[in-house]
Amino acid sequence: MSPWSLSSLPRGLRIALFFVLAGAAVWFLTPPLLPILAAFVLAAALERPVCFLTRRLRLPRPAAAALAAALLALGLCGGLLLLLWRGALEGMSLLERLPLLLTRLTGWSGGLRSAAERLLVGAPVPFQEPLRQGLSSALDALAEWAASLSGQAAALAARWVGALPRLLLFLFTALLATFLISARRPDVLAFLWRQVPPNWRPALLRTRAALGGALGGWLKAQGKLLLLTFLGLALGLLLLQVELALLCAALIALLDLLPVFGTGTVLLPWAVCSLLRGDFFRAGGLLILYLALTALRSLLEPKLVGQHAGVPPLAALAAMYAGFTLFGAAGMILFPLAAVALKALHDAGVIRLWR
Repeated sequence: MSPWSLSSLPRGLRIALFFVLAGAAVWFLTPPLLPILAAFVLAAALERPVCFLTRRLRLPRPAAAALAAALLALGLCGGLLLLLWRGALEGMSLLERLPLLLTRLTGWSGGLRSAAERLLVGAPVPFQEPLRQGLSSALDALAEWAASLSGQAAALAARWVGALPRLLLFLFTALLATFLISARRPDVLAFLWRQVPPNWRPALLRTRAALGGALGGWLKAQGKLLLLTFLGLALGLLLLQVELALLCAALIALLDLLPVFGTGTVLLPWAVCSLLRGDFFRAGGLLILYLALTALRSLLEPKLVGQHAGVPPLAALAAMYAGFTLFGAAGMILFPLAAVALKALHDAGVIRLWR
């Protein structure tokens, strides 16, 4: 009786088993190893500056890695401090203005209730009472949500402050590991390569080439688009004299990262609300800002991302919904990213569901 092996399984079942095991490994190993994984990415990003310092300034590789890592640490820590300082200022301003905003929301709900009552008078008599009860329930739920919003915002701010020590520990570990990896990166990569079985190496090389071309380019392009979107939003909202402009720009730019969604998800309803309130200047400004950002993204995205890295809109929507269902907000970003990776591997011939 011949010994059983994985090669005896059908190809589709082997692929499914591989993804199940890979997903389990990622699920259990990623959280404790996340600083080290981030350090490998940062060390790869620092490779060109390190090579430049060793070639031009004749520095030993450990000294060049230390200098590059120190400059990276200064930039990251400076940016983080600036972000925390500005975020704290705008967050405190938001918390101070929240009671006034909630009061206005309560006034709007009262006006909405009066307008709806006037409309209900014209409805057929048998439907008036059910419609009135449904409207009352909906408005009461809105008022209850508005009353609890202030406490939820304060609790969220407290959780963010409580997460700062973990964030600082993560940043310190990742930066220290970045220096240690960068200082001996060729030796580290050679050691890891020796652990790969020889018969796996051709497929791994094709995988690295496919992911490096598609996934790496996609990540760089999305980072550039995110920065440009944030700068455009910040400039436009500041010119429109919007309160908490930087915080609003950051939140809208993050929403723009999600597939299917975009800046219009916020800017267009905002413009409509401003128009209904009679603020024609802000409504027109928001519309112009949306059109300018859409035109800028339409011009730059094909050049930065490339057509080969994208996935069909239906697949992106399905991946986003599945990610949100399984892993929450993080899954809405990670699952479409995984879909991009799978498409790149499929197009490169690394994986096939059937022969």
